[in-house]
Amino acid sequence: PLLFKFVIGRSGEAHTRGETAPFDGVRDVIIFGLRAQAVTLARQLQRHDWQVKLVCRSEERMHELAAPDVNIQLVDDLSLATLKKLDTEHADTIVSFLSDEESYQVCELAYEHFGIETIVVRLRDRANFDRFHKLGVMVVEPQTAVVSLLEHFVRSPAGTSLLLGMDEGQEVVDMEVRDPSLHGVALRDLRLPLDVLILSIHRNGHTLVSRGHTQLHLGDKVTMVGPQEKLDEVTLRFDG
Repeated sequence: PLLFKFVIGRSGEAHTRGETAPFDGVRDVIIFGLRAQAVTLARQLQRHDWQVKLVCRSEERMHELAAPDVNIQLVDDLSLATLKKLDTEHADTIVSFLSDEESYQVCELAYEHFGIETIVVRLRDRANFDRFHKLGVMVVEPQTAVVSLLEHFVRSPAGTSLLLGMDEGQEVVDMEVRDPSLHGVALRDLRLPLDVLILSIHRNGHTLVSRGHTQLHLGDKVTMVGPQEKLDEVTLRFDG
């Protein structure tokens, strides 16, 4: 009922996603928390042509963990004004290595004011999982993540190696269908390079198994595997 929704909104229990900015042709990520893993992640993403900002609140920490090849932004707080200065509006992804409370503050602002669709958090306390899950945040728990990874290596070593990018010359990427001319086109009619394979399609919160007759829709997230140079060609087609 409308009255019930109004009461929830006034009580602060509802979270409304902000409007997502149109894709500007550049893949941007903002990483919060200056630590060794964050720097390593930043460098790996830069090698895949992502524009990276690494956000730090301690000048001393910046000098301790010198990374001249990474764009490090020193900030005083994690307020909405600070996120605006970081141009969060045009970020495609946010990653946080901060404490759970600080991460939640960033996630909530990013979700409600900028409509960021992909937010990843390294969780410290499992008890906070539900709070982040309600915002659509992808949560990584170090202990359970390692166990899950080992399980996948045991059950499907070839598939796990592929997804982790351990197979030389093969990459796995997600692409969003942004070209209107591709709406309604069946996968079999795409004429992709022979060495590019579509693994799945993510649409409206559901994962679809890709088949030849499956039709693309605008906004679909398509997971593909193939050589990087061929994936770059496909990206240009999907972006329009």
